[in-house]
Amino acid sequence: MFDDTLDRNDTPPNGTDQPLAPRRRCRQGLAAVMGLGAGQAMAALPVTAPPSRGINPGNYIQTMQDYAYDIFLFLGLAVATLAFFAVSKNTIGAYGEVQDGKGTWGQLGLNFGVGVLLLVFVVFLLTEAAGVL
Repeated sequence: MFDDTLDRNDTPPNGTDQPLAPRRRCRQGLAAVMGLGAGQAMAALPVTAPPSRGINPGNYIQTMQDYAYDIFLFLGLAVATLAFFAVSKNTIGAYGEVQDGKGTWGQLGLNFGVGVLLLVFVVFLLTEAAGVL
C-alpha cells in the first residue's frame, strides 16, 4: 500500500538526495488510529460515577434503578429549563410589543404573572414526580 520512495513533489529539506522519513511510520500510525492497538488504550478507562443514592453491593437491579432515578431527575431539570426559556421568550416578546406600541403594560404584567405561575406549577410537578420515583 505504501512504499518507501518519495513522491515526485517531495524534496528533502536539506537539498540532498537522502529520502525523508520512511513511510513505515505512517503505516504504524495508521494502524494505531484504526484501533489495532486499542487493547492497550482501554487499560486505563475511567470509573463510572456512582448514582446519587449510593451503590448497593451485589444488588445490580437496585443500582440500575438508582441510575434510572438520576436520569429521570436530569430530564425533569431539562423540562424545567425549557419551561423557563419559553416563559422568558414570551415575556421578552410582550415587552417588545409594549415598546412598539402594539401592547400595553397590563398585558406585559399579565404575561409575566402567568409565566411565573406556570414555572411554579412545573417545579411543583417535578418535585412530586421525584418523590414518586
